[in-house]
Amino acid sequence: MNALTINATEFSRGLSEFLNKVQYTGQVLNIERGKRIIAQISPVPASAIAAGFPIAKLDALLGKNPLPTDERLAMAQDLRSLRATLGSKADPWAL
Repeated sequence: MNALTINATEFSRGLSEFLNKVQYTGQVLNIERGKRIIAQISPVPASAIAAGFPIAKLDALLGKNPLPTDERLAMAQDLRSLRATLGSKADPWAL
């Protein structure tokens, strides 16, 4: 798909419409000011969109950061307490 070139004023007046074109049709926008392209807006590749941070990777992440031993032990205890508390509550929406 070819890039659509629009001036900055036009872009600012139709911001929502132009962002929808980028998001839903994959349109690339070149924004120009004074006959010179100053910016380009394009969709983010699906592979670059974060889906959140999986809790299963938390220990590995924490292991990479050099926390003092006392803090690491205290945090591990806090996590154990939280996990125990979260797992024990009844589901208020259960039938």
